[in-house]
Amino acid sequence: MAGSMNSSGAHDPGKPQGQPKKPVRKVKTFTCKNCGASVALRNPGGSLVAVCDSCRSVIDVTDENYQIIHSYIDKTKNFSPTISLGTRGDLFGKTWECIGYMVRKDVKYGVIWEEYLLFNPYYGYRWLTCNRGHWSFVKSIKEVPETSSAGKFEYAYLGKEAYKLFDRGRAETIYVIGEFYWRAEVGHIVNTEDYIAPPEMLSFEVDGNEAIWSIGTYLSVHEVAKAFKVPLKKFGPCRGMGPNQPSAATIAFKKMQPLWLLFCIILTCLQIWHWGRALDETVLQTTFMYLPNTKSKDTATTEVFTLKKSNANLQIAFNPSVDNSWFYASGELVNNSTGVSYPFEKTVEYYHGYDGGESWSEGSNTDSLTLNSIPNGSYYINYDYETGMFKDYNQRQCRLKVIRDVPTCASYFWSLLLVSILPMLWWFASRSDEVSRWSDSDFSPYVSSGDSE
Repeated sequence: MAGSMNSSGAHDPGKPQGQPKKPVRKVKTFTCKNCGASVALRNPGGSLVAVCDSCRSVIDVTDENYQIIHSYIDKTKNFSPTISLGTRGDLFGKTWECIGYMVRKDVKYGVIWEEYLLFNPYYGYRWLTCNRGHWSFVKSIKEVPETSSAGKFEYAYLGKEAYKLFDRGRAETIYVIGEFYWRAEVGHIVNTEDYIAPPEMLSFEVDGNEAIWSIGTYLSVHEVAKAFKVPLKKFGPCRGMGPNQPSAATIAFKKMQPLWLLFCIILTCLQIWHWGRALDETVLQTTFMYLPNTKSKDTATTEVFTLKKSNANLQIAFNPSVDNSWFYASGELVNNSTGVSYPFEKTVEYYHGYDGGESWSEGSNTDSLTLNSIPNGSYYINYDYETGMFKDYNQRQCRLKVIRDVPTCASYFWSLLLVSILPMLWWFASRSDEVSRWSDSDFSPYVSSGDSE
């Protein structure tokens, strides 16, 4: 939510060459004509009205007789500001004094927030707003942002930054105390719009007399407490995600994105290089005959073949032409020189048919297995088989094919998954923060138009 109406930067004095860290100004006091209490005026000559702490009467301080403009003690609750009037604090390298306090509410939903008017004699007025424990430092701007719609979303553009519409409604003043540079009073209503690009918020307020744009920057409770030397225990808890609160997860995810993309590029280049170096060489291709629905009685042995390239993979493929049946092969790859063996087994099965007038299929009549990190040298294969569910016992043919150094993608995808785990975790955390942020908005991008009705 933005600062109140009439907080235009035009009221700010020109910036001097230097500024005392803590400007010395005299506080003027006078007596409230309604209740007789003493009223402090911290910015004489700059404020138009002051509100009596005791009876909440609005007093015209431009009138030397301090006439009562309006008295509304029966229309307000006794709100208590966290930052007391007259308290000074250092924010963004400048010293600000709290001279006014206002409580406002959303007319439609009844959401209440606080606004503190800050003053510096060299830099004019600023606002501190507090909504559900989330603080923002707000200043008015003279530049009028451009607004436009993109699909179902609305944006305001200031410079190169795009701010997304977060809230549109009406704000009513329900409590004021201190002094103000316009005639602040309870019951005053303005139309408001808030656009966000965390940690900033663009706010627009308009009534029948004036339209004001302002920009707010998010402040943590610790920053506000440190600046005004207020004990942390006086601050209420932060509820939910603030409209313009920066998300630590989003910041981490955005920082991680370039590094993650670099890793992906490196992995992809390595994979392309691996594909280019792969031999993909057929070292053995043979056929053998088998009887369906039987188990082989003897172990068969292939001819000797040579494997080039040390510690590369080896693919063994079987094509037994199964049809609504299965073929099981087991055996070992044996080094002809050392006798070292590498056992293997593979089942090939293929089923198909019709069900409810629709065709279906499962499996394949060709399948393969891969042995990894096989040294170079001369090898042969011992194998036997077992089959079942064939419709006949006619002798059939099975093709056996052995390929050296087949290009694979498994390592690439596993590596890609590993380097993506942390970015994915941060992305999920970032999305969770954004869903929480927009949960109280009528313009949430995470809710469909049907759900929001």
